[in-house]
Amino acid sequence: MRPLHEPSGHSFHIGSVVRLSKRFPARKACSGPYEVVAQLPERDGQFQYRVKSGCEPFYRTVAEGELELDGGGTVTRDHIPSRVPRRRVVAP
Repeated sequence: MRPLHEPSGHSFHIGSVVRLSKRFPARKACSGPYEVVAQLPERDGQFQYRVKSGCEPFYRTVAEGELELDGGGTVTRDHIPSRVPRRRVVAP
């Protein structure tokens, strides 16, 4: 485990606005932009990220090599919940 004072090695910081790279095969995904909401550990030699788009109701986990910085996009924070609300069950 790395000491807390050393840089993590991740290329993207939490809050960065990114898009999915066009170098990878097409997938069923919003074209972007996405906001980096978490930096995750390495997997298969690449750092992983949890990203969120304003046009999708879920988070995606993607490898660092699948992301590029998006200079012009902004992510609408109205669509990024801080936590998923739970349903309330009302007894009759």
